Amino acid sequence: LSVSSEDWLMGKHLFVHRNYEIDFIGMSLAFLKERGYLRTGKGRIAVDIGANLGMIGIAMARNDDFDRVIAFEPDPRNFRLLENNVKQNGLESRIECFQIALSSQNGEIEFELAEGNSGDSRVRQTDRVGALNEQLRRTVVVRSMTFDSFVAGKLTASEADQIDLLWVDIQGHEGHLFSGARDFLSKRKIAVVNEFWGYGIDRSGMSREEYCAAVKEVFSEFYLLTAGGYEPKPIGDIERLFEVYNKPRAIANIILI
Repeated sequence: LSVSSEDWLMGKHLFVHRNYEIDFIGMSLAFLKERGYLRTGKGRIAVDIGANLGMIGIAMARNDDFDRVIAFEPDPRNFRLLENNVKQNGLESRIECFQIALSSQNGEIEFELAEGNSGDSRVRQTDRVGALNEQLRRTVVVRSMTFDSFVAGKLTASEADQIDLLWVDIQGHEGHLFSGARDFLSKRKIAVVNEFWGYGIDRSGMSREEYCAAVKEVFSEFYLLTAGGYEPKPIGDIERLFEVYNKPRAIANIILI
């Protein structure tokens, strides 16, 4: 993987450790297979949303967890490295990259760039002073699209049915993604591995109530990662996460079903 020498967090982690969350990826996929949420056989597709430099999607393709990966990364700097990393791993035929911010609207959207931390660039929905000084970040305008629009315009019905997993890391913008993927998510049982970041959701322009409503509309249960592994939770408990993970750097890993 190629990284930017200016990326003191993600770039440094990859340079020092030579991988990113390999154990977490393997553990999460093994859990989903054991529970019957991932199919076997040919043609399986994973969607990597917030693909960053390609760490997750490339790992899943190289390990043959999926036959195909569809990767979305709106940050222009990250996207250049993503395409380069896919190419230098010889995966151009299996990983398709799109410079699009998946959201609740089609068109263009303001996107803030986190200097020195490629993993924290995100859709800008507020100019309020932030705990991480986000209001000072440089912004660019990127293309935005709903996942439902992407599926309808870019995939065949057969390809849509082959999607087995959404792996999401979009810094609190998940509620907008779910709102824009309502049609796709309501028609199939699918696992969505993602972070819960209350602070990021608060800055996403979506209230706690709106986020919970968007989640409850298309998901029936979720699993919370604890020290003992993934624990099943009723979907109504999603609201409690806001009380537990209520600090700017407090993040939980969850799987929505």
